[in-house]
Amino acid sequence: MIEFNPGKGAQYCRSSGTSSRIIKFDHSLKTVLLQLPSKVKKIISYYNVAFLGKVALKVNKYCTSNKAGYWRNFGFKPIVRGVAMNPVDHPHGGRAKSIKYPRTPWGKTTKFK
Repeated sequence: MIEFNPGKGAQYCRSSGTSSRIIKFDHSLKTVLLQLPSKVKKIISYYNVAFLGKVALKVNKYCTSNKAGYWRNFGFKPIVRGVAMNPVDHPHGGRAKSIKYPRTPWGKTTKFK
């Protein structure tokens, strides 16, 4: 991960598995010539934050979601589509496998007024 402007956050090589290469140091100007994964060359300051090597979370291989409801512990809830519900629960519910038109909670179509 490379910060182009200090304090602004990572802007280049952000996804895991990507890496950039330092091509040249310029000690007089305090800059570095980098080659990004897209083969574009950028000049950045010495003082910008960079992690050397590949960007990856090393402990990810030890975190396995091996049970039902694993993500419930992290605050994620399952999302149920309105079509799959009953008409009491959602305006789109109750029609078997076919959405004709969106309807109001009272069953009137909201299209073609």
